[in-house]
Amino acid sequence: MKRYWLICMVLICTVWSSKAQWAMDYSIHAGVTFPRYFLSDISSGVSREASPTVNGQLTGLVTFFPTKYVGFETGISIVGLGAKLEKSEFGSREVTQHTYWLQAPLSVIGKMPFNDSSYVFLKAGGYFGYGLYGKNYISGSYDGSASEDFTFGTGGTQQSTDYGFVMGMGYQTRRGYMISLNYLAGIRDIAPAGASYDQRNGTFSLSIGYRF
Repeated sequence: MKRYWLICMVLICTVWSSKAQWAMDYSIHAGVTFPRYFLSDISSGVSREASPTVNGQLTGLVTFFPTKYVGFETGISIVGLGAKLEKSEFGSREVTQHTYWLQAPLSVIGKMPFNDSSYVFLKAGGYFGYGLYGKNYISGSYDGSASEDFTFGTGGTQQSTDYGFVMGMGYQTRRGYMISLNYLAGIRDIAPAGASYDQRNGTFSLSIGYRF
């Protein structure tokens, strides 16, 4: 047992001392998302169709580079997801559904630097999300359009938590400005309890950012 704890202490000290050699920086990002729902297992007699809509996102990230070319990235994001529903619980009226999630991504990031200190980067990993709020924009109402808020969780329109995969690629200038194209694919079925279909988040996003 003493040998076990000694090995653990050595490993902890090794990792802790190596942190001093890690390059760490911060970045902020803002962009546009093109989300949609991926529907499956729709019961017979149930009509539900979805297509992409447009939303936005805001992200703050911390990146650690224990090596020159490969590192880890995490942070906090407010991501706008949703879809345009052609057939749903609202009938055949077109409804644009926007949902907003607090997400915590964790990715492995690799970069290929150029001579001027700019570089191309690729990243892949996962995320965990918590639903903040949602809004339905309903067309065809008496005044032409209407909106209504909805909730997440038990008894809500969607489940309150989500998780899945994220990946992206981009370019950073030597002055720290970035542009990136990203993709998010939800794993969890976020349809409300008892729904006659499965529903998962998905989105492409285009963002610009700055690394400090």
